[in-house]
Amino acid sequence: MNASRGTRMDRAVQKRLNNCFITIESSEDRHKQIIQSTVAKRAYQIFERRGCKHGFDLEDWVSAEKELLHDDFHGNTSEFHFLLECPRDPEVTTILRLTTHSLVVFRSHAQLVSKVDNRPDVLSVHVLPEEIDPAQADVKVVDGLLHVYMPKKNNYYTSPI
Repeated sequence: MNASRGTRMDRAVQKRLNNCFITIESSEDRHKQIIQSTVAKRAYQIFERRGCKHGFDLEDWVSAEKELLHDDFHGNTSEFHFLLECPRDPEVTTILRLTTHSLVVFRSHAQLVSKVDNRPDVLSVHVLPEEIDPAQADVKVVDGLLHVYMPKKNNYYTSPI
């Protein structure tokens, strides 16, 4: 598949674009679990960084949410557009998991495959304020960036690239 061309996703299908996998999830519950466990892991890291002092769990949780949950939506347009770094390292894979209300971005490193806990790291979580049709998502690689276009449900879509 040509890196400069877009990829239209079919439901329940995983597509590959260079070092990027795009998966459409049918379960919103699975994404909620991923989001909650990611925030909990980050909150615990903040707790450890502070010297394991108890009594700040709510502050740690809120800080973790602010770091991970992105609210980067601009105006009242017909689509959501995300720019994500796309490492050119062949050992690094970016994984995009989409549902009708969220995008979770993971990064996987080939050298971790042999480790016991070889799950990819969550880079960011985008909870969408409006429903999208994941099958209509379009992903392009331009100048080392992944351009992810997700049209809002029931809107016509034309890619600007």
